[in-house]
Amino acid sequence: MRLCMLALMGMLLAGCASEGGLEQGKPTFQASTSKLDSHYVACVVAQWSKISPTTHAEETPGGFRVTVSNGSTRSEELLIVLSRASGADVILHERVEVLALRAYRETAKACL
Repeated sequence: MRLCMLALMGMLLAGCASEGGLEQGKPTFQASTSKLDSHYVACVVAQWSKISPTTHAEETPGGFRVTVSNGSTRSEELLIVLSRASGADVILHERVEVLALRAYRETAKACL
């Protein structure tokens, strides 16, 4: 019984340890901006870095990904910025939707 419980906990933790698991959930915020994707990401990263020093942005073939991790391998916030000819589409995934972490979402909105 204990072995089954440990195996189940291991599978659950493995699913939470990556951005992929986070991206599979329903977005907590979606919007479009007329700003260039790089300008929008610069604004978000500057603000999120004040909240968490683990903020990291990377360029992807279609735009950018901005993540905030909890210090291990688990991403808590994932912002996907998709480039468009006239700006960018923004999709935010949050692992936990609580009032204390709402600053990430509010900043993502404010930078639009």
